[in-house]
Amino acid sequence: MAQNKEFLYQQNEKILCYHGPMIYEAKILDSEYYENKHPKSNLTGPHYLIHYKGWKNTWDEWVAESRVLKFNETNLAKQKQIEEQLNKKGRSTIKKTVQETTTEKGKKRRRDTLLDKDESIKKPKICIPVPDSLRAILVQDWENVNKSSLFVPLPRKPTVSDIIEHYRIYRNKTKGGQESDDGIADEIITGVLFYFNKCLGSRLLYHLERKQYREMRYKFERLHNSQIYGAEHLLRLFVSFPQLISGMNLAEDSLGILKEHLTGFLNFLNENRKEYFVDEYQKIKD
Repeated sequence: MAQNKEFLYQQNEKILCYHGPMIYEAKILDSEYYENKHPKSNLTGPHYLIHYKGWKNTWDEWVAESRVLKFNETNLAKQKQIEEQLNKKGRSTIKKTVQETTTEKGKKRRRDTLLDKDESIKKPKICIPVPDSLRAILVQDWENVNKSSLFVPLPRKPTVSDIIEHYRIYRNKTKGGQESDDGIADEIITGVLFYFNKCLGSRLLYHLERKQYREMRYKFERLHNSQIYGAEHLLRLFVSFPQLISGMNLAEDSLGILKEHLTGFLNFLNENRKEYFVDEYQKIKD
């Protein structure tokens, strides 16, 4: 163990930490200095065992000092700026979906409840519960890419488009072929597809996957992202929804509708995880 002077952060210190493109509040659990390259980060120097606030202990991980930020106003502002950038392109699609579909029946009454136009009102937050089995898949997915340099084999089958269509058929069957919510569910499902296609390249990829993404876009230039990628990247989208939805200026009734339908889709993904998620990742040749 190195002397404290070699570390910018101390044990039990509250910090901010990069996880993918996002910055999260966390706490330092332990620290260690590596003269040789760390087996996971492939970097030398100070490393920290960190715990993300509000996350299960299974997400605890060793990170290089370059991923850690001081918990101060400047870095909190940076965290907020990143969230706003991620929200900017995503907020219009689902908000527009909810707003437009409510005009079908009782449009004035339902529009007034779904849209909160007063910017001064504190925006409610949405929490989409992720089943433990899917959380385990997320952890393994992150470790495969970022620690083992393994990648989801592409193109995937079934694709995101396939899965969304499977869910649409499943939901219509369970509803007896009739929608009881003025078509909102179907529009939200369509919104998920649209959002995935638009934002995969800038929001749902880890850094090591960008080369593979460019290769896929060159090879399958006529296909949408949803016709190339599969459940692994679709799951990342669902995990990102709480941050993305938080900037949509929606009232509680609207958030409740979104949560209901997105949770239903996520549960469907969980129930069919053995069919949808790949068994083995692959090593990409340089």
